[in-house]
Amino acid sequence: MKRLILLWSMGFVFSAQARTIKKLDTIYANSTMTTALFFPSEIKQGITGSDNFIFTYNREKEQNLGLLKAINGIDSNLLVITTDGKVYSYILKYSEHIEDPNRFITGNESIGHIKQIQEKERVSNSTISITDNKDILRKSCKSFLKLPEELNIKKKTGNLKLSLKNMKYQGDNVFLLFEIENKSPIRFDYGFLRIFKINGNQKRNASYQEVQLNPIYVDNKPIQIVPNTKTKMVYVVPKFHLDKSEKLEVRLQELNTTRNVVLRWK
Repeated sequence: MKRLILLWSMGFVFSAQARTIKKLDTIYANSTMTTALFFPSEIKQGITGSDNFIFTYNREKEQNLGLLKAINGIDSNLLVITTDGKVYSYILKYSEHIEDPNRFITGNESIGHIKQIQEKERVSNSTISITDNKDILRKSCKSFLKLPEELNIKKKTGNLKLSLKNMKYQGDNVFLLFEIENKSPIRFDYGFLRIFKINGNQKRNASYQEVQLNPIYVDNKPIQIVPNTKTKMVYVVPKFHLDKSEKLEVRLQELNTTRNVVLRWK
């Protein structure tokens, strides 16, 4: 429901056609095969309801190809909006065996279409401006900070401690709540915090790989952390998934010194 509200806030509403109840088809996916979905028009937006299903498409250059993978878990759904305004919705299920990993979707599978809200109620050019987008992310971060903390993954190096307190998937983004604690008698001057997906061991494995997850928004980034205090900050990064062999690595570095903390998870 929250994701539909987000779509409305971006200046879209469903037309009367979308109100017609239509039985949804099921698409199967797993972790060993990539299910390719070919839509009749280029994909504008695609959202899955659960993070055990990953739907990827080209966000830089609009294409009609979407790729679906999954890990074993609960059933979910997929909502796709194409550039011609058509809306497609499917039930997603995990299956160990997939007979045909390719599906060519026809226009008559659409459950409806969207139209722009007119005049004063619409957002110009049916997109959200950079300023408005940041405002939405800022408000989302403030709400995220109020949620109960579900994680306490921590790493202490010397008198510095870095903790991952919460992680939530929302649409195409992941919100991560970090806490930095300075128990030293010396002020900590914040340099940077970087997040990576890593595969393998850098010292032992020649196939070691790392991919940096660049933030699209950072809320409450500190400048300094005075002695015996702690602060929280929220990082918003594009949606990602960790395979069994992958780990999340967070590197906190002080400005102009060698003080740092490296936290690894999974």
